[in-house]
Amino acid sequence: MEMSVYQKNKNPEITQDFEQADLYGKVKLGLNHIFWKKRLSWQYVSLNEIYRIYRRVEAVDSKMCCGNVNFDIQKLVIELKDGTSCELVVSEGVPREAEVLYYALQNQRPEILYGKV
Repeated sequence: MEMSVYQKNKNPEITQDFEQADLYGKVKLGLNHIFWKKRLSWQYVSLNEIYRIYRRVEAVDSKMCCGNVNFDIQKLVIELKDGTSCELVVSEGVPREAEVLYYALQNQRPEILYGKV
């Protein structure tokens, strides 16, 4: 299975998982799938297809009228068993969301590898 576009009511099992999923910033974690916002739609992949997960933090410096502003973009990188990978933007400037999601995944799916190699 690959990453797919979520369509409400197309598959009752996936719709139920989406509706009952916990929200972590811009990512939802269901019992069997992880969902993330991409442009105007939600994407998803089965948790059974994930081989490795790790966090990535990108520091962004921005100039504004009041001076320089620094914030972090928190991402979760998922690598699938078929070798493909995807960066999920969890939050911008809210580090706790990505960290909490990362630990929730570890508790829910300990069989997945965590951390960079």
